[in-house]
Amino acid sequence: MHDRQSARQPAPTSPRKKQAIIAAIVVAAGLGLVLRMEHAAPGAKPAVSAPGAARESFRPTRAQLASLVIAPVQMMTFRTERLAEGNIAYDDDAMTQVFSPYTGRVTRVFAKAGDVVKKGAPLMAVAAAEFAQAESDLATAANTLKTAREQLALTTTSENRQHELYLAKSGALKDWLQSKADLATAQNNLGVAEATLSAVRQRLRIMGKSDDEIDALEKTPAEHLPNSDALLLAPISGTVTQRAVGVGQYISSMAGGGANPVFTIGNLSTLWLVANVREADAPLVRVGQPIEVHVMAFPGRKFQARITWVAPGIDPGTHRLPVRAEVENPDGALKAMMFASFTIITGKEATSPGVPESAIVHVGEEARAYVLLPDGTIALRQIRVGRTREDGMMEVAAGLAAGDRIVTAGTLFIDRAVTAEMGDKQ
Repeated sequence: MHDRQSARQPAPTSPRKKQAIIAAIVVAAGLGLVLRMEHAAPGAKPAVSAPGAARESFRPTRAQLASLVIAPVQMMTFRTERLAEGNIAYDDDAMTQVFSPYTGRVTRVFAKAGDVVKKGAPLMAVAAAEFAQAESDLATAANTLKTAREQLALTTTSENRQHELYLAKSGALKDWLQSKADLATAQNNLGVAEATLSAVRQRLRIMGKSDDEIDALEKTPAEHLPNSDALLLAPISGTVTQRAVGVGQYISSMAGGGANPVFTIGNLSTLWLVANVREADAPLVRVGQPIEVHVMAFPGRKFQARITWVAPGIDPGTHRLPVRAEVENPDGALKAMMFASFTIITGKEATSPGVPESAIVHVGEEARAYVLLPDGTIALRQIRVGRTREDGMMEVAAGLAAGDRIVTAGTLFIDRAVTAEMGDKQ
């Protein structure tokens, strides 16, 4: 009777069986977490959890190993850099605003925004009253100069004659002195006439006339002067970025109150990148640092630049540091107001072991990687990561060395395989 009652009592659980039960619970919880992560964000890249702390190695079969991507750790170059965003802008130092030097009505327009013009090319024509006056003044100044030259020739001859008579005792001293005074007056009149003509010619140059055209006007009698318009010429070679006039529009010269430019021309071979750097990165930025510029219009192209200006203070509205860089634009690919991002190279380059970002297994705040050992075992090794490159390679500051063979794709499969293997052994 006593023996039968003892047989009905449950046998005590062995320590090994207790460990198996606990391990099964841990594995089931880990597998449930992986499945929840896969279903919660099917389009996102899940953070890979490592297998339980009790097991950080796994010996795959040949078929399992064939499904993994194994690559050696390589030494590569990493650098300290900071990112910022901004936009492309015109280089103010290469832009010229063109103002009208005269008042009148626009009769013709020869250039529009986007046109490439050469220095001296006509931009527009204006029926300007002061231009007609300048043509008339040119004719008058040319005639005055002609008369002054003729008068100088006469007085020079007279002075020489009176001087000879005085030396020959045939003329009076006062006559010679008077001829000398007349000669000085003629010389002075010639100088005034030459200066007046030069000033009128310069006025016509400002109004768009070439020297050949001015020479032709000098030879034309005043009553036969053509009723031509004044031309506004391009002061520099470049691209017209703005035109603010149209045919029939009445414009005023700057002297007459015209305060707005009628054209803006710029050299677009160099542009500005204006950006705002985060306040935390402000101490790292300085003039002369190289940067790499990227724009959405050319995703695979990298533009080189250097910082040329750093604001003296933080922008109170954005709490960012305004900076500016010069970007070479020889082929005109970059356009003003394009959105751009740039990488500021703030430190020296260094060579370190590097691995793809996909090879990193994040466990809380720790980083680990699966390493294929010479005996065919895959072990989970703790590492310390550093900087990240644009191509997705991450610097390994500790835990891996060049030549170590790591799993770069398939880490989630290893996690599942380890879980399944542990479940089968329970």
